[in-house]
Amino acid sequence: MKAVIFEKIGSVKLAEISKPKLLNPDDALVKITSTAICGTDLHIINGNIPVEEDFVIGHEAVGIVEEIGNDVKKVKPNDRVVVSCTVQCGFCVNCRRGVAALCEKGGIFGCGKARGGFAGAQAEYMRVPYADMVLEPIPDNISDDEALFVGDILSTGYMAAENGCIRPGDIVAIFGSGPVGLCTLACAKLFGASKIINVDLLDYRLEEAQRLGADIVINANNTDPVEEIKNATKGRGADVTIEAIGDPKTLQACINSVRGGGNISIVGVFPPGVVEISMKEMLIQNLTIKMGLVNVINMGKLLTLIMNGKLDVTSLITHRLDLDDAEDAYHIFQKVPGRAQGNT
Repeated sequence: MKAVIFEKIGSVKLAEISKPKLLNPDDALVKITSTAICGTDLHIINGNIPVEEDFVIGHEAVGIVEEIGNDVKKVKPNDRVVVSCTVQCGFCVNCRRGVAALCEKGGIFGCGKARGGFAGAQAEYMRVPYADMVLEPIPDNISDDEALFVGDILSTGYMAAENGCIRPGDIVAIFGSGPVGLCTLACAKLFGASKIINVDLLDYRLEEAQRLGADIVINANNTDPVEEIKNATKGRGADVTIEAIGDPKTLQACINSVRGGGNISIVGVFPPGVVEISMKEMLIQNLTIKMGLVNVINMGKLLTLIMNGKLDVTSLITHRLDLDDAEDAYHIFQKVPGRAQGNT
């Protein structure tokens, strides 16, 4: 079968490899019908995430179940499914506590042996372990496009909003209007925010934020976002600020622009190294920070919201290419402003 493999730093290639087989009774074999490139894939190419050569990458996908092991009960052959970006057993302590990303037996698809060694989704087929926990059936009236992001960035956006503890009437400021920031915007609306402010450096992203319902957009190249947020909130600050980039400067801006007693939610992936913040300032302002990797336990809930017309982020899809054109797809993705460093 054809698959996208990590070749070396700066390069991926389309290769012919063996079709995967079921290894365990809780496995499923899924024929991939749509997949996507994530900012994490660019981190791999740029060498920020170490992955072995010839490893199949990718972790955002929908497909059709072709074969299941004897212990799989949730899905059956010919079911359309979303594949979670993470692998979780469903039985370990962390899974039972609802923190699927920290599964003791799991990992992340397409991110090498250090993250479980699970071959990725940018292929014609993939083996899915713990299928009952990792796969979510797609309702008939939901398209592949609508379901594609549920397994990663839409789940991340929902978690970002949930971790911000948004309450009806809150003012929310989102720093970063890439795919994750825009999914966060779409989900923040579900929690009853009265005003949503999106911050970015790129106008085309801010235009998309407006299309998705942002009340105020701020280009940080042109003005001080902290000052603008304070002006928009009568000097008080936002009730919730969300960091969806992974940059120490934007984290500080989140701290500076949130009100006393407010909440800061972090889903941006920061580069290696120490990030300095003033703990005294955090203490005096009674601020709460919550952060974490994507939690996919809400996939079924998100599909229900999509099915009932409450959530739609298909406008984030900008290019459609065949698997044969995967190398070109990566070149396109890397050249998009704001993506060269793998920002989500």
